[in-house]
Amino acid sequence: MTTEEAKRILAAYRPGDQDRVESCFAEALQKIEKDPELARWFAQEREFNRAVAAHLGSVPVPFGLKTRILANVAPRRAMKSRWPTALTAAAVAFLFFALLIGVWRGWSEHFGSLGDYEQEMMSFVKLQPPLEMQSLEMGPIKQWISERKMPLAEIPPGIAAVETMGCRILSFRGKPVTLICFCHGQTVAHLFMVDRAALPALKAGKPPVLSSQADWTIATWADQHYAYMVAVHDRPAAARKYLPHA
Repeated sequence: MTTEEAKRILAAYRPGDQDRVESCFAEALQKIEKDPELARWFAQEREFNRAVAAHLGSVPVPFGLKTRILANVAPRRAMKSRWPTALTAAAVAFLFFALLIGVWRGWSEHFGSLGDYEQEMMSFVKLQPPLEMQSLEMGPIKQWISERKMPLAEIPPGIAAVETMGCRILSFRGKPVTLICFCHGQTVAHLFMVDRAALPALKAGKPPVLSSQADWTIATWADQHYAYMVAVHDRPAAARKYLPHA
């Protein structure tokens, strides 16, 4: 099975794990374990599907939509089957939601906010995606990233002194994001780097801004070329030592 064939199959994978037992998905799911690129694509696809589902769930049904749909359905004769009407209504509803998803996806691809970025990157960390490259030393990690011409900036001294675990490449609104993972005792820290053009609202030269998500501390800042995000599985006071100007 090729990667493209696996993608076509996995594109039909529903949220949750109910499809995992289906034989038609078994081979494609096995391929994920051996193909880091496919694993990254699948994680991003599932995260996007969850985001779309959450977004659609929060969008109210336009007033009068049902009336407008039914108004465009030709009256049926008394003895005719109800199937044509049902199919027409279903087709119109499908087109409406497809248009809504397309508009929302196009908007999000061009106007991702810092909040979107934090949420999406944290979703990858919480899903514990497999690392594409594993190393306990920074040198091999930098070489791996450089060979692929991915975002690579100067690592803040505080986090550079911590033992590395490895790295992988993610994506945000079509731009590559470099993720490097660190571990210091029981504390896990993740450094994300992306071209600053992906987050124009993040001003260069400002001190890191801290926020929290559950038991994680997040810090974001930027220089002239890159936007940075550090996510530390610890309290803000403990996370500050990993940041520049700490």
